[in-house]
Amino acid sequence: MMRATLTIATLLSVIFFPWKFAAVLAISVSFMEPLVPLAAGILADVLYYTPQAHTVPLFTIYGAICTAIAFVLRNRVRASPVRDL
Repeated sequence: MMRATLTIATLLSVIFFPWKFAAVLAISVSFMEPLVPLAAGILADVLYYTPQAHTVPLFTIYGAICTAIAFVLRNRVRASPVRDL
């Protein structure tokens, strides 16, 4: 339930809040749901993309990079051995 709430909050923050807040929220949620930054980037490009300003959809590319990093980090954390203290 918390994952769905954070995902919806991230997507709504793209609409209602500045992009810096949405980016920080997407990065923090990506540790639980790695595809959230990509979805937020696609939503931001759909809402705010102007062909005259950029030739590539930057938010989608940044979201894909953040998603790739989240997948790598998540797999590394899951595969790390547990040390007994």
